Amino acid sequence: MRGDTGQGKILLPAKITRDAVINIRALLSHPMLTGMSRDQAGIPIPAYFVNDVEVTYGGERVAHFEWSSGISRDPFVGFSLRASKEAPLTVTWKDNKGGVYTASADVRFTTTTADATG
Repeated sequence: MRGDTGQGKILLPAKITRDAVINIRALLSHPMLTGMSRDQAGIPIPAYFVNDVEVTYGGERVAHFEWSSGISRDPFVGFSLRASKEAPLTVTWKDNKGGVYTASADVRFTTTTADATG
């Protein structure tokens, strides 16, 4: 197994304003093995893949994805979200061998000079 399996990352826009619809990408290091390949000795390599992805924003579930073994290695998911509040965004990936991997990022609104001075 790779040493970086389970390392997740959430990419948010550099500037976020209240109620803006933002695009988010969440990435995970994972081999995503289909169970259809074999090692050099011809022995089948068991399936090992992420099959469940849940996204929460401020503690509320905002997205859920069910994946199959057909997703490529080091998968990412992209989605849009209305940034209605400053709150944590958390992505939890679960794999078919019981692994649970989590990444979080804080959605924070960009302060402009006009906002700071009133």
